[in-house]
Amino acid sequence: MVESPDATAPGSLPPPTFGAENEEMLRCARCELRYQPSKSTSALRLTYCSFLCELGDLGFSISGLEHMEPQPKALEAPAPDAEAEREEQGEPAAVE
Repeated sequence: MVESPDATAPGSLPPPTFGAENEEMLRCARCELRYQPSKSTSALRLTYCSFLCELGDLGFSISGLEHMEPQPKALEAPAPDAEAEREEQGEPAAVE
């Protein structure tokens, strides 16, 4: 029996799928759809098919991370209860 050229041996990888421009199509890490890396809107073109898959999988986008500016932490004012305790401890007790 002669096998057809399309048949693959068990355990071997299937031949790569190519798009219209003979570019190999990859599978998205999140949605498993095939896509052409040159058409991907993601910053991680070899991993995700679109910006939305990148955002959904990581929780942030790489381009957003690159443009993020650190915000200085606001100085925390002491709690009002702590100030009241300090005032009460500093005053001597009145004896009558």
